[in-house]
Amino acid sequence: MRWYNFFWRIKALPSIHVTTWRVIENKITTKVNLERRGIVVESNLCFLCGVKEESTSHLCFGCRVSWLVWNLCYAWLGVSLVNLLTVVSHFTQFNLLDVSKFVNLVTGNISIAMVCEIWRHRNNCIFKGGVIDHSKIFSLAQLKVWSWISVKVSLVDFSFSDWCLESLVYMHLIKSYC
Repeated sequence: MRWYNFFWRIKALPSIHVTTWRVIENKITTKVNLERRGIVVESNLCFLCGVKEESTSHLCFGCRVSWLVWNLCYAWLGVSLVNLLTVVSHFTQFNLLDVSKFVNLVTGNISIAMVCEIWRHRNNCIFKGGVIDHSKIFSLAQLKVWSWISVKVSLVDFSFSDWCLESLVYMHLIKSYC
């Protein structure tokens, strides 16, 4: 289980790890999971897209809204990845070849930040009347990862706007993590 070791090496806030672990284990309270537990829901369609059943895989990776978030992420990183619909496959592909261990830890951070922001945004829309906005999800995840790096790496001397424009360049410039 190489992906499992990779996942736990990622330096993230404990709440992010717990949420992501719940996604991996299919324990988040999607509509399909609520129905499986005997809770009646008005409709089991995804809250974000309203097209398919709201399962963990659909919500985080297959939904039209999450698909747009992931496309922004891939374009930002300048990588060509496939938007895989299984949780483990999705996280595994963020362990890139031909890059340093640090870059992989950051890309791992990016992947779990995106998943957590999709989940948080969905809940914000349901419980606080928020507006569905894939670009906001992406931007907040970018900010989270930059914040983590800023705190964890003493050599960080680039702005959030620099990070947004040239993330891979700055990942390669940082020599130590933690």
